[in-house]
Amino acid sequence: MGKDKLRRWAENKSMPHVHEPNLLPIIREGKTYMKGEWRERVFANSNPLIIELGCGKGEYTTGLARMYPQKNFLGVDVKGHRFHKGAKESQQEALGNVAFLRTRIEFIESFFGENEVDEIWLTFSDPQPQDKVGVRRMTSLHFAQKYRNFLKIGGYIHIKHDNPEVYRLALLEFGNDDRYNIEAHHANIYGGYSDSLSDEWKSILEIRTYYESMWLKEGRQTKYIRIQQVS
Repeated sequence: MGKDKLRRWAENKSMPHVHEPNLLPIIREGKTYMKGEWRERVFANSNPLIIELGCGKGEYTTGLARMYPQKNFLGVDVKGHRFHKGAKESQQEALGNVAFLRTRIEFIESFFGENEVDEIWLTFSDPQPQDKVGVRRMTSLHFAQKYRNFLKIGGYIHIKHDNPEVYRLALLEFGNDDRYNIEAHHANIYGGYSDSLSDEWKSILEIRTYYESMWLKEGRQTKYIRIQQVS
């Protein structure tokens, strides 16, 4: 195991806005962690809560937090050494509206209560190309069933990805489910789509993750879908 990874893990433990709960009681005993309590216990306010699932280095979590100080942002990933970058940046910048949670997304229902989350961002998550059913693909209706337990009616799921199949399947699955409304989508957001957007939305979509920057250099196109949960 690399010394740098160990250093990041150790630094994470020293940062009060990084949460790394023991998963064994959650998996074996059905225990929960902070469920329904993020606003009160972590952010000490009643502001909207936006979560980034599979947050990687935390670029969207911290980028959106800088743009919207009146909202709370939580980055979630199983790899704490990755989101260490976002955690450290937010600490150095004294961003009081940012926190990070280390856990596996399949147990996400153990961490959020009913109607607790206003928006979910899924940015360049693992496309799982062999998973046509969607049991491992975070952008699928299978995972959306989990999200329904804590995403508010009227809340949003944002998908930003380079993979054409992820884009196609999300449009197909959510487009055929009347509990959701696909409010906006585009197969190449930097191919003229942004010209029709407000300055606010241009800024939101121009936040780039480590992986997006890498894929763009390879000539891949960034896709975006905004889905509202309507019932």
